[in-house]
Amino acid sequence: MSQPTNPVLSRALKAHERLTASGLYLGESGAASTLQWVREGRGHVLSHIPVPPTNVSATTSDEEQEEQAPPPNVASHSDIGECPEPAVLTAIVRIDRDDFWLMSDGGYQGPGSVWKDILDVKPSCALTKPGLDPLNSDFATVLSMLRLLTQNCVTPGYGLGKSLFGSDNLNPTRFKLRHKLFESLDGDVDNDGADLLPATDPFSFEQWPLTKERNRAELLALKSTHRIQPVPAYDLADNLIHPNAYRRFLQGALVEIHFTLSHWGIASVRRDVYSADMELIRLLDAPTPSSCAGRKRRIPLHLTGDSTASKKQAIA
Repeated sequence: MSQPTNPVLSRALKAHERLTASGLYLGESGAASTLQWVREGRGHVLSHIPVPPTNVSATTSDEEQEEQAPPPNVASHSDIGECPEPAVLTAIVRIDRDDFWLMSDGGYQGPGSVWKDILDVKPSCALTKPGLDPLNSDFATVLSMLRLLTQNCVTPGYGLGKSLFGSDNLNPTRFKLRHKLFESLDGDVDNDGADLLPATDPFSFEQWPLTKERNRAELLALKSTHRIQPVPAYDLADNLIHPNAYRRFLQGALVEIHFTLSHWGIASVRRDVYSADMELIRLLDAPTPSSCAGRKRRIPLHLTGDSTASKKQAIA
């Protein structure tokens, strides 16, 4: 087979070959055969089980959930032995241009209805089909696999909350990816302050870009208890993208994504919630310009009372 002459397609197909070989590429329907939900804390995490467990039984140990039946198709640690690591799933997608909140602070405006405080912020974005054949057909499989996986961890009597697929749960055309921006220093035995970045570093608390600079004090208050986790996104040269360039590099971009999947139930509203949590983003093609990008505003040299500016001689 001849190699594609389109450099973007060539790069995407090489990524597709590499991800398919991993066995956890969701564009392949067989990827779900070695995946199993495992209890973690008050929720569940999707894990990779090389040999599917037998005699799988659901368990629940949380006192707060004694009144609810546990989800079926969930393995306990006793079923599978040693606690497995979360499965890192992969896909090739395009980051949606409109539903994009993957800025350095998720567009945080201050305490309110969206985020109660800056510590609660989790930058996110919606993911859509790549817009590139033959990978577009893979994206339909990705959505089908995600629906299948979430249906395997449903709390009896609970409905599906707005989370992974947004409001379109029955016939999703996209799904959401989020990033945990802050990591607690609690229990970090290696943390002795030696890894604190100088105030001039672009990844430091002092230099971290904010939508509203007035929130700087709130951010700095976390410095002794948390560390900032930059979005693990890499450009075409495999360099970590700086926080002030997330929108420029990622909004509307073709990317390969690596993520984990988790579930928890909200007892107060009897809803199941699922979350795709970012592990890695690798850029495959720069963002496509929006329909109005690059359009120049032309300034007329002269106006008359009965004409519009667009019909007059103008300078760009």
